Amino acid sequence: MQLLKDMLKAFSFSDDFVDEISNVPEEFLELEGLNWQLDVVKFTEHFFSNGILNSTIDANANVRSTNVYTYFNEVVKPWSKLYSIYYIYERMKSLFGQEDAKKFLRYQMYGDIYLHDAHHAAFEPYCYAYSLRPIVEKGLFFIDSIKSVPAKHLSSYIQHVIQFVMFASNQQSGAVGLPDFFVWLAYFYRKDLESGVIPKDKAQEYLHQHFQIFTYSINQPIRGTQSPYTNFTYLDRNYIRTIFEGETYPDGSVITEYVEDIIALQKEYWLWISKEREKQMFTFPVLTASLLYKDGKFVDEDSARFINKVNMKWQDTNWYVSDSIDAVASCCRLTSSTRELKFKLGPDKLAGMVNSIGGSDLNIGSFKVVTINLPRIALETKSKEEFMQKLQEKVVLVQKVLATIRNIIQERIQQGVLPLYNLGLMDLNRQYGTVGINGLYEALEIMGLTTVDIDGVKYSQEGEEFASQLLDEIRRLNDEAFERYGFTFNIEQVPAEKAAVTLAQKDRLLYGTDYVLYSNQWLPLTTDTDMLNRIKYSGMLDKKVSGGAI
Repeated sequence: MQLLKDMLKAFSFSDDFVDEISNVPEEFLELEGLNWQLDVVKFTEHFFSNGILNSTIDANANVRSTNVYTYFNEVVKPWSKLYSIYYIYERMKSLFGQEDAKKFLRYQMYGDIYLHDAHHAAFEPYCYAYSLRPIVEKGLFFIDSIKSVPAKHLSSYIQHVIQFVMFASNQQSGAVGLPDFFVWLAYFYRKDLESGVIPKDKAQEYLHQHFQIFTYSINQPIRGTQSPYTNFTYLDRNYIRTIFEGETYPDGSVITEYVEDIIALQKEYWLWISKEREKQMFTFPVLTASLLYKDGKFVDEDSARFINKVNMKWQDTNWYVSDSIDAVASCCRLTSSTRELKFKLGPDKLAGMVNSIGGSDLNIGSFKVVTINLPRIALETKSKEEFMQKLQEKVVLVQKVLATIRNIIQERIQQGVLPLYNLGLMDLNRQYGTVGINGLYEALEIMGLTTVDIDGVKYSQEGEEFASQLLDEIRRLNDEAFERYGFTFNIEQVPAEKAAVTLAQKDRLLYGTDYVLYSNQWLPLTTDTDMLNRIKYSGMLDKKVSGGAI
C-alpha cells in the first residue's frame, strides 16, 4: 500500500485522508474501484483488452458499447470517485468533526454503508420528477447558445422534451421523471388537429411516428456514453383531475376539461410500445400506472381494465393501487401526497414520496441515496436489542453524510454550476435525503428469524415483528433528523443493482459468508415461496418505506 500512499501524497489530499485510505486492504479498495483502477496506464490497458463491462467502476451505468469515447468517460471515474469521497470526508470534518468523518470513510470502504453514484456525489444531485410546464411556456430557455421560443406544434414539443432530457440527465446521476408528459402532449395534439397541421385521416400514423422519435431518442447514448433514465406514468382520471385542478393550458383552456384526451393518448402510447417491443425491447421509459381503489373496486375501472389487459403481454408496467385520491405513483409503486405537497416548501417537512429510480409527483426528488448494509449489522450483533442499537448508530451517521452532501450541493448551486436549480427547474427544498436499506431478508436469516413450511420460505412471526420494528425505528430517526437538519429524510428499499453484490462481497471478505448478493425485495426472487407470502410482506412493509419498495 506504500505505492498508493506515495501516489496520493503527490496530490493535495490531506495527510489524515491518505493515511486512512492507505490502511484499507487492497481487496476492499478494488471493490471500490480505487485500487489498480487509479493507475491510468493499467486501467487503459485493461479497458482496451477487456472492454467496458470488466473495466468500469460504475456498473449501474446504461453503457452498452466499447469505444474510445466510452474510454474517455470511464478512465476518470476512479479519480472523480476518490475526490468525491475525499471532499465529503473533508466537509464532514468541518461540519461534524474528524471522528464522524473517519467513520464515514471506514464504513464506505468496508461495506457498512454504500454511497450510490459516489463518483458524482460531490458534484451533482440524484433524481427528480420534473414538471414540463416551464418548457411548454418558455421553450429551450435553459440553453445558452441558441434560444428557442415555446413550441407551437406537437413535433416541436417532442423535440423540446428530448432536448430537456439531454440537458437534465447530464447534470444529475439518477432518473429524469416526466409525470406530466401526456398532459402537455394532449394540448399540442389537439391544437395541431384543429389547425389541420395533422390530417385527421393520418392522425394515428403521425402520433405513432412521434412516439417512435421520442422513445428511440431517449434510448440512445445521449447522457455522456449512456442512455438517460426516464419514466412515464399512466394517470387514471382521478389523479389527473386532482393533480391539475385549476391548471390551464397556454391558450387558457382548463386542463381538467380534457381528461379524456389525456387518457386516450396514454392508452395509445401503451398500446404502441407494447406492439413496438415485438421488434425492439426498450429500457426506457420505465412505465407505471397510478390507479385509485376504494370500497373494494377501482374507481376508474376503464383504466384498470386497460392496464391489466395491455400488461399481460410483457408485464412492463408497474402498478400502484391507492385508496387515496391525493396520491400518485412512481415506477416502484409508491405514493406522493399531491394534496400536501403543494404546500410543503422551505422549512416545512416535505410530504411527498420519491425513489431513486425516479418518477412520482411533479417537482420532487432525492438529492442523494446512502444505503445501510443490514446483513452486516446482523453479522456484528448477537441480539435484537444489540442490532437496534447498531442500526441507530448507522442511521445517524448516514444522516450526517446526507447532510454533508446537501451542504456541498448548496455550495455548487451558489457557484452556478448546477443551472437546473438556478433556472428554477429543480428545487433542493423538494428533494429528500434518502436512507437506503438492502438485504433485510438476509439479515433476518442470519438472526434465525426466517422459516420454511408448506408454503415456502418466509419470515417467522418474530421475524415479521422485528422487520416492522426495524423500519419503524428508521422512520422515527428520520423524523427526529428533520428537526435537527431542516430537511426531510425518507427510507427506500433500493434497487441496489451493484450495491447488493458489492456489499455481499465485502461481507464474504470480513465474515466468510456465502451470499453472492443481497436481496432488494422483502423475499428474494430466488427463494421458493408462495406468491401470497410476497403479497403479504408487500402489504405489511411497503407502506413503511416512504421512499418506495421494489
